[in-house]
Amino acid sequence: MDTEQVKKLAHLARLNVPENELETVAKDIGAIIGFVDVVQTAELSEENAQERESVNIFRDDIVEPIGSAHDLVEAAPLHKDHFVQVAKVIE
Repeated sequence: MDTEQVKKLAHLARLNVPENELETVAKDIGAIIGFVDVVQTAELSEENAQERESVNIFRDDIVEPIGSAHDLVEAAPLHKDHFVQVAKVIE
């Protein structure tokens, strides 16, 4: 991948890649694509074929009435003063 392709990809993804990082990003993307090519060519043995079959692991959706907002807050893993407590994400 070259820097012009990175510029086009960044434009499509609405990302701003500084000029001084274009070559590094191009190398990184090239390495990622190379790794994906290696993974796609991996041969799988027939021993585990049954284990690889698709299985639906999702449960059925069950609609249940909500008792109150207090019940929702209490069900959260972390809560304090009637609010759900979350990690700080803004510095």
